[in-house]
Amino acid sequence: MSDYNIREAFEKIEDELIDSMMRNFSRHRAEETKEGYNWTQWQTEQLKSLEEYRKHNAKKFGKRFKTINGKVEEMIRTAKADGNASQEAEILEAVKDGFKAPKKPSTHSTAEFFKVNDRKLDALIKSTTDDLKRAETAVLRMSNDKYRKAIFNAQVAMNTGAVTYEKAVDMACKDMLNAGLNCVEYKNGARHTLSDYADMAVKTANKRAYLRGEGEKRAEWGVSLVVVNSRQGGCPDCAKYIGKVFIDDVYSNGKKSDGNYPLLSTAIKNGLFHPRCKDSTSTYYPELDDLDAPLSDDEIKELDRQRGIEEKQQYAQRQAERFDRRAEYSLDEDNKRIAQTRADDWHDRTNTLEEKVKKAENTSPKPVEKSAESGIINKKTTTVDANNISIIAKSSPTIQDTKEFLDLLNNNSNDNIKRAYKNYSSQLNSVKHNPSGGCYHSHLKEISYGYLDKTQLADGRSKFSTLSHEYGHFIDDVGVFKNLNFREIDAIKQSVKLSNNLIKNEASVSDEFLKALRKDKSALSTKVFDSTFRDDLFNSSASVGVQDAIGGMFGTKRTKMKLQHKDSYYGRLYSSFKQLKIEKDVQKVYINLGYDANNQAKVKSIVRDYETASETWANIMSAETCGGLELEYVKKYLPNSYSSFLNIMKELK
Repeated sequence: MSDYNIREAFEKIEDELIDSMMRNFSRHRAEETKEGYNWTQWQTEQLKSLEEYRKHNAKKFGKRFKTINGKVEEMIRTAKADGNASQEAEILEAVKDGFKAPKKPSTHSTAEFFKVNDRKLDALIKSTTDDLKRAETAVLRMSNDKYRKAIFNAQVAMNTGAVTYEKAVDMACKDMLNAGLNCVEYKNGARHTLSDYADMAVKTANKRAYLRGEGEKRAEWGVSLVVVNSRQGGCPDCAKYIGKVFIDDVYSNGKKSDGNYPLLSTAIKNGLFHPRCKDSTSTYYPELDDLDAPLSDDEIKELDRQRGIEEKQQYAQRQAERFDRRAEYSLDEDNKRIAQTRADDWHDRTNTLEEKVKKAENTSPKPVEKSAESGIINKKTTTVDANNISIIAKSSPTIQDTKEFLDLLNNNSNDNIKRAYKNYSSQLNSVKHNPSGGCYHSHLKEISYGYLDKTQLADGRSKFSTLSHEYGHFIDDVGVFKNLNFREIDAIKQSVKLSNNLIKNEASVSDEFLKALRKDKSALSTKVFDSTFRDDLFNSSASVGVQDAIGGMFGTKRTKMKLQHKDSYYGRLYSSFKQLKIEKDVQKVYINLGYDANNQAKVKSIVRDYETASETWANIMSAETCGGLELEYVKKYLPNSYSSFLNIMKELK
């Protein structure tokens, strides 16, 4: 569960609370008509219903809250681990490039620092989950209070004799439907829903945990210098810090004596890394990093202008949600129609402003080069042009398609992805646009691809998903990688006479990637039949890569994923082994390698991993190329495979 669907999980609970309340009002209206209740009797029945409503919610949502809070702790610990792993990879890469790491701290000081760091992480988790628990209690209490208030207000309205029952209930519930269950009050008096608060709290906690993981790895290497950098233009409130080098005394065990730079703690005390802050830090390597100029006044003004657009978009979104609730839950049909019209108008405004936000992000201020005194690290990056991908460009239906694809590549932050397209595309013999689908033919070195339909695009997928997926198969096939091992595959080849075309030593079946895939497989085995887990996947076709991987791991008929290759596809290699009558020989190999392979069903499952790995590799290549929601699903459910893919791509020659 990512910080993004934490919000969604709480939104569902809020909607269910409101829905249950309004259904009770509607049901009692029918009973009032049928049984001829007077208003005193009606109120008595409603108060009885309120007590049932309270008990039901406490029991039902208490369990849901417990599950979500457990996931929050898991996410925060994972965020720290991710920060730790990514920082280690970055430092090792810097060492390769010539960075001379300081002498590592003493074992004693390092151990003590790690103990303190662990305690701080535990404190962060406790603080976050405790805050969520208080908010969860508050939302249940508020729903009860709103229900009770609505009962009395509806009775007052009806006693006037001027309105219908339906209008009376709508009037009584109007404020609640407008604001939602805004049970959390900030110090400045602003009120927020549980979902909005949880979204902010979990994102903030995850970020702090990630920074703590990064810092812990720096401390291990005796590194403490960081530079504040920005994402999507950065945060206007923190613009004065962007490009500045600091001694990280908060996360990396840095000290004043580490250099002639200010302490990071001072910047944080003055507002850096506030909730929803877009900025972050990266390790500063004086020997390697070129520095650019800090943001100019005009560039800071541009960031502030962008924030203004974002705030308007967020306001429009809140208004759309407000009228959506009234259209959904109002009992009076006239009120429903009016609310729906208003909701549609606000959704149109939201979409228009969302496009403006995207355009603003694409034109975010880029710092200009300056002397190495202070500024933003400007690392050398690969640029892809039409000549580099000419074989792909020729297949594009329009010039605009090529431009869009080049923009997608050059805006990608992963330089290794860009290198793959730039340096390997010339090895393709043919690339064909095929509206009916996509395929990579290894023996022909040929890609065919189509574009997704409007429904799929609206669901969070990229126009170029299929093209980049097939390109992933191509890179897996022809890419030359350093430092990969194929102990498992080679053991099979040495045991039996096996054609290299049947099972090739590709990156996807390297020991490194298979190990990561199987780690994800083990983690998913306890979730794959959970209804919440499946609902999350089925919520968007952008989860196609994850659904396909799950189908490969556990069987497509068994898992019933909606977007996946068939069992016959994933079983191809084992079928070939059976035809060649080598399945028992392969079984012996697996047993010698230490696998649980005491029957052919288990052998088949292990062999199936190779086809699964191939498709998972291509799906990750697509997600990493296109970004967006597809990538979020991959990071969320295939974290080990994704991390391994990134590390292997660094070794692409």
